[in-house]
Amino acid sequence: MSSQASSPALPASITEEISTRTRTMSNVDDIKILRKEKIAGLDFLNTTKEEFRSYDMKAGPAKRLAEFIESLSQKLRNYSSLKTLDDLKEILRKNKVNGEDITSIKQFTPVFEEISDDDKAFKHCMEDIILKLSNVKTMTDANKATHCEFISAILHASIAIAKKLTSQDIFIVLQKDISSEDAMGRVDYAIKILKDLLCITKGKPCNIKIGYAQNLAQLESAFQTNKKKRTADQAFGNDYFDYIYGIVTTSTEWHFIIYTPDGIYSTSGSEYQINLMKSTVKDNPELF
Repeated sequence: MSSQASSPALPASITEEISTRTRTMSNVDDIKILRKEKIAGLDFLNTTKEEFRSYDMKAGPAKRLAEFIESLSQKLRNYSSLKTLDDLKEILRKNKVNGEDITSIKQFTPVFEEISDDDKAFKHCMEDIILKLSNVKTMTDANKATHCEFISAILHASIAIAKKLTSQDIFIVLQKDISSEDAMGRVDYAIKILKDLLCITKGKPCNIKIGYAQNLAQLESAFQTNKKKRTADQAFGNDYFDYIYGIVTTSTEWHFIIYTPDGIYSTSGSEYQINLMKSTVKDNPELF
């Protein structure tokens, strides 16, 4: 079974600016062009001056719309646009981290739960990983899609185990659209409990530090999303939690984050590794 992802929703403030601008356009023909071509929302932000001209819009309004789009784009960043160490430093400063590297983030120690080797979800996960390892040519220089195969297996098993331990209705959403007033995009994996986002996972096979920058921006947006969805009763009830978890992983290296409005915590100073080498299958043929 497969589903096609819809276009990411824009923040309400950006949508309102686009709506106001298009409603107040002086030329009725230009408005008709936008309606005829069904240019709205994210499609509007992705339209260039040349494309407006190809729809028979005059040079003047096409240029003005392109400049307007550029001004909106500067207000709104996509998570994937955070690609540099300067972006990481900016995110860390925004989250009150006294330093410019992920090791400067305050540390926390995850609470571990011992799982029986006979646990059904755990056994299924191990079998799935071994099968995948036996089918891929190499894990050296593997691309993101390959790493995500293993990340998905581990996350699904972890959720199944957590559901059994907590008796909570926890589920996973792939490529979920999460937007805030200054950032937007899709996250690789969103783990939810009831209506709240519980954990956002970022698969980053190449650069953990850039994964931190993107995941922290996603966590801020997810936290704002949770806050907007809560009613007054929930805000003062026992089911309210003022934090959200993040995971940045290469599939072999796993980093855990706690995001709160007062600061962030991570396991950047610790090593949590999962051996995903093909030699594991070769050295243990009885596993396959």
